[in-house]
Amino acid sequence: MYPDVRNSPSKGKAKQADAKTWHSHWWDFHPLADNLQRPVAWSSSSTIFTPHPSQPLILGRSFSSSKQFLVPSPDQILNNSAAYEPPNVITVSSNDHWLFAYFPGRDSDGVGCLWQRGYNIDKWNIKSCWACERGAGIVNAVFVGAEREWVTCPDGSTTRLTQPGPLTPVSNPTLLTVTQAHQLNVYFLRAYGLGIKSLTCSLVQPCYTVENMNQVANDPSRGPKTSRLCSAASFGFIFYESVCMVAMRSRRYPLSDTLRAASDPSHDLGLSLDMSVDNQLDERPPLLDWNSYEEEQTIELCEVKLRFDGLSMFVFAAPLSPIYHPGPCLTSLVFVSVPGSRPDTLTSPKASPAKDKQPQRGQLELLTGYLVASFLNFEEYASLPKSCVVAYSILRAVPPNGKIPWTTRLVGERSLFPRILTVAAPGSLSIATRKATVVVATTNPGGSLPRGATKSKEVPVGNLFALQLPDLSDDPDCDHPSILAPINRTSSDCPLSMFPSPNKLLACAVSMQQTSVYTLPRAHITSGSKDTLHQSPLAQALTIALQSRRSIADISHILSLPSTPVTMLHDTLFGTLTSYDVNTRIGSTNIFSMVDVMGAAVEIYRMNDEKERYSMLSRNALNVCSVSACLAAFEDCKESEGYDLEPVWQLISLSTWVVAFLEDLMKECVFLADLADPTPKTSINSNEVMPKEEPMDDNPFLRNWLASPIPQATNQSPHSVSLSAPILLHLVHPFALTNLRAVVFHVSSFHQYLTSMTAKRENSQFARNTMLDLVSSSGFGPKTEEIMTSFAEGHPVPAQHEQLKKIIRSLTTSSAIDKPRLFIKSSDPSSDRPVGDDPGIDVVTKERLLTQNPRLLCLRCGGRSQVGSEAMVAERSSPRWKTWERMWAARCICGGSWVSGNI
Repeated sequence: MYPDVRNSPSKGKAKQADAKTWHSHWWDFHPLADNLQRPVAWSSSSTIFTPHPSQPLILGRSFSSSKQFLVPSPDQILNNSAAYEPPNVITVSSNDHWLFAYFPGRDSDGVGCLWQRGYNIDKWNIKSCWACERGAGIVNAVFVGAEREWVTCPDGSTTRLTQPGPLTPVSNPTLLTVTQAHQLNVYFLRAYGLGIKSLTCSLVQPCYTVENMNQVANDPSRGPKTSRLCSAASFGFIFYESVCMVAMRSRRYPLSDTLRAASDPSHDLGLSLDMSVDNQLDERPPLLDWNSYEEEQTIELCEVKLRFDGLSMFVFAAPLSPIYHPGPCLTSLVFVSVPGSRPDTLTSPKASPAKDKQPQRGQLELLTGYLVASFLNFEEYASLPKSCVVAYSILRAVPPNGKIPWTTRLVGERSLFPRILTVAAPGSLSIATRKATVVVATTNPGGSLPRGATKSKEVPVGNLFALQLPDLSDDPDCDHPSILAPINRTSSDCPLSMFPSPNKLLACAVSMQQTSVYTLPRAHITSGSKDTLHQSPLAQALTIALQSRRSIADISHILSLPSTPVTMLHDTLFGTLTSYDVNTRIGSTNIFSMVDVMGAAVEIYRMNDEKERYSMLSRNALNVCSVSACLAAFEDCKESEGYDLEPVWQLISLSTWVVAFLEDLMKECVFLADLADPTPKTSINSNEVMPKEEPMDDNPFLRNWLASPIPQATNQSPHSVSLSAPILLHLVHPFALTNLRAVVFHVSSFHQYLTSMTAKRENSQFARNTMLDLVSSSGFGPKTEEIMTSFAEGHPVPAQHEQLKKIIRSLTTSSAIDKPRLFIKSSDPSSDRPVGDDPGIDVVTKERLLTQNPRLLCLRCGGRSQVGSEAMVAERSSPRWKTWERMWAARCICGGSWVSGNI
């Protein structure tokens, strides 16, 4: 039971509250009534954008790392920051290339700013900015042209939904904004255009606007001539419809003329009466009643069409019938689109005049989405506000009626008393079950404080619920994550805004004093059979994230939680590989590759990096990506009779890394072959082989190697060697083995090419000798389910051990390995470090990093690189090598995003 707080104490008594419990009061939720804006946006590259608490700045944070940065502000804000407030609108495009924010002015015009992202996710350049007059400030904004969403089918295959909303074939970006003046502004940049153009139309009356007709680029929006201003707006994009729905809520404010009339100094009774003054007062508008400043009890709807006729862009706005709801205080207004089948107007039922005299009955009403709104009722401001949430269905008439193309119906209404709903956001959408949800954040009216000596710093103050549409009932398949608040701010830190993560597994909530990340309601995670692992929520989320080329940081975070079963990591990767295999068999398009799956494994393993086993798995997964990148470099630089010698030193750096990695792999094989008993009888674990004494005694080198205190590349115990060492995956998995054999062939061919050539320049001669020294000092001259299991585990599985033993015996008994040269190296300390662990080596080019050049940091694998820097590009003269380097300008070889190395 919740404490009875209907008769809330006064503020003086609130300070004397019982230390064992906490209570909420009506004034804790008054920022919601004041329409206080604290926006938040979460980009597809997993960057969270939030406003500065008190300054006109935008803060960027890469989740889930500690990397933070500031988005550069326009000059007019930097030169006079005191004249502007923190941004109340922040939105980012679906492809993470564009960012927009609006900074309201303090008794001055506001400023809207558009940024374009560079290759690094923390590099944003100002593209354009414009002023917005007072009374015409921007309420909400959205980028048009969202990428088509990927969804998973029950059989594991993936498909793409149609693009919702208007099509923009000749403009990028295209930004829609709703202003306080009930106007829609369209800002767009035409292909090969010189600057941002704009279109403006009214949302409260039919309007038609064409590009280059009575329009001036960046013309500031004019303020309203009445006291009625738009206070909240929301955009909705409809599947199979090239339209955009706009919902608005308005309230009345006093005009500046009425304020001047109320505070005019001529009202002083000490002045003498003058008829001229009286006449001036009579000409001023009358004062408005304070009751008229409340919110209007309607939600206005407008249909917006954005078209391109081959020459110009035009926008058409048609207001729809408003929705009446008596809720006094709107807190959330969101659209939830539902993808359905495309209507067939030829087969749609039509009315028969002979049998049915009602023409409306023959029309088919197609459900396109829902409009969800939440309200707070403070009543007499004597008790906690009461919250309710309503849902309206948006129906499309097929065939369309010229007078009423869209209809809305109230399909759900629910009171959440005694909880208080603060904010709502669209939830996940299941295509298989066709179940749409909306996520709401609720706050409890009170609760208990922790007791005992070990008091936690945070206590639960509310929950996140997934409400099913259309009836708004609790989703029985989802849990209810808790909302936490500091113990000293339990009743005064309710969420004001919320934005889901790219894969809708987490949500970032912003309150008055803090920014928090919570787990969204999700189905209970359970391990299933191998035939159904592709249907698990996390496997589907990972598959869609790889297909969509977006960050998997939220998935990695979920898998690293203590509450997630350990087997779920394997099940998630196995389910993703199953979907990849299904798409390959049925001929469907796979945007991602096996390297992308292994790159995702790098990030997932690193989130569990406190365990030594996961550190080894992460390193080996990165080596799989490195082998693939090196192979691509050699293939790009391959010529008909040899190799391009312009990037000879770069190819030698890659060859050095390949040889070092192959040496580590051969060391592991030699160690297993020399010390393993072919028929072990005393081993407790069949996955382990015990060393024999005779080879160790006969081989003094192996005795010294095992007794060496320096950890080896495999990080294995010197007395028990496992056939499940991650590095051995390169010998049993077809994909890894094929790439390894191919890159070793290229290194051998490159060595032979340098050996046979006659150097014409001193640089080429020196490179030839370096390659010869490298090779001469080195020591070397399968079922589908098992393959996917080993790839998901990151190491060979027991079913592959017999095959692995045969490979090891074949390698170690051949004359290709010279054991003394393989193990006896120079005293260079870097040679004892596992491959891929040297922080001074470029993770892409495998060259030594230059201290004077700027560095990039990969958020996934933690590697550093200097690809794309001006100094490095100036040194490259080979077009083939430049092409290969450009492949990694936006992403690391593991698929991670770059950030500046100095933040």
